[in-house]
Amino acid sequence: MKMENKLGFHYFQDTDHFQSKDLSLWLPQLKSLNTAWLIIKSPINIAIPEEFISGLLENGIQPVIDFDLPINDETRPGELRVLLSVYAKWGVKYVLFFKSPNIKASWVNGTWAQGDLVERFLDRYLPFLRMAEQNGLTSVFPPLQPGGDYWDLSFLKKVFQLVQQRRSLGFGNNLHLAVSAQTFSKPLSWGNGAGSRWKAPRPYSKPDLGEEDQIGFNTWQWYAEIAKEILNVTPKIFLFWFGSSTLKQNALDPALEFDRLSELISGQPVSGNEDLSIGKDVLACCLWMLSADDASALARTAWFDESGQPKQKIIETIQQQVEETRKQSVEYPVSNRVAEWMYPIDHYLLLPSYEWGVPENTLDRVRPIIRDSKPTIGFSLFEAMNARKVTVWNENGAFDEKDIDMLRQSGCIVDEQIIKSIGAEVY
Repeated sequence: MKMENKLGFHYFQDTDHFQSKDLSLWLPQLKSLNTAWLIIKSPINIAIPEEFISGLLENGIQPVIDFDLPINDETRPGELRVLLSVYAKWGVKYVLFFKSPNIKASWVNGTWAQGDLVERFLDRYLPFLRMAEQNGLTSVFPPLQPGGDYWDLSFLKKVFQLVQQRRSLGFGNNLHLAVSAQTFSKPLSWGNGAGSRWKAPRPYSKPDLGEEDQIGFNTWQWYAEIAKEILNVTPKIFLFWFGSSTLKQNALDPALEFDRLSELISGQPVSGNEDLSIGKDVLACCLWMLSADDASALARTAWFDESGQPKQKIIETIQQQVEETRKQSVEYPVSNRVAEWMYPIDHYLLLPSYEWGVPENTLDRVRPIIRDSKPTIGFSLFEAMNARKVTVWNENGAFDEKDIDMLRQSGCIVDEQIIKSIGAEVY
């Protein structure tokens, strides 16, 4: 069961668990499950300790930094410039600024009922997105609440339409969406196929008899369909609250079997629902949630208790399976390029090649990588395939997914830096 690419967790829902002892406690548990992603909340006035961030990254776990700001509080993008710069320097790639802009509770009291709600949100969000890009980070569009106080499908459609009207070109070029994976106690197959299979649901109305809507596990399919229809892009997806029935009820879905979830995470069709699967555009499936203080109501949805002991029996089974897979990979290597010393190149920095040369700003921006890692620098994909590790400077989509897959299939450790050239966008 291969879960290393997509399995993630939501970390504690506070900012008090970033000490050395916390890293020592949770890192072994995360590694034992081949965890690749961790959603962690960050204060806005101080950085999460570098030791904690670096400990995750060095073990193949990519953090998504969640600032969880009220939609329209007084925090300005410039106030986060230093934090964003520091996180990017440490190796963070993804940030999340807001949550559920289509529900009243996410807005400052007294401001929800003001007109032009979606326009006001976009006015608020785009400067943060631009600030993230200026620091080499990808801003993940916040998860909407399915249904919500403002119908989520309508909200998202209007966001995309406004983006087109404003010619906010950078918005769609690197679109990453956080999407709810709450089941609302419906079957995993609910809504599978989205609008190509089901009638468009009427806001706040029950689906017609025999029809299904977006309020279930497969919300992401409906959102991806809207992005393709309006922006003609295929977004990258982060599934949030994976395994939860509803956040409002604060409960895991008791009908969900972890075996079925793990099949989805590993990209396999689900047993008994062979047409249900999660495609390659879903980057992360983040289980709700890793742990919580035992006295907290959130502890009911935790996979581990506060001391790091599994609360769900299936976890121990998964840990044993992961360990067995690791043993087999050591005892029966399938590649003759296992040892690092067998690679002709240790670290290769792959830069995009243009007929007219290399932009000066590209050379300026890769200097920290050159200074810190002293890699071999070049422009050849095939030369890069001889390296143990390849840092891909993927500026403006110069390298496509096929190129990245070729590197991985060659046995390379790939660190893809997705870059949007500043100035190409119009806001």
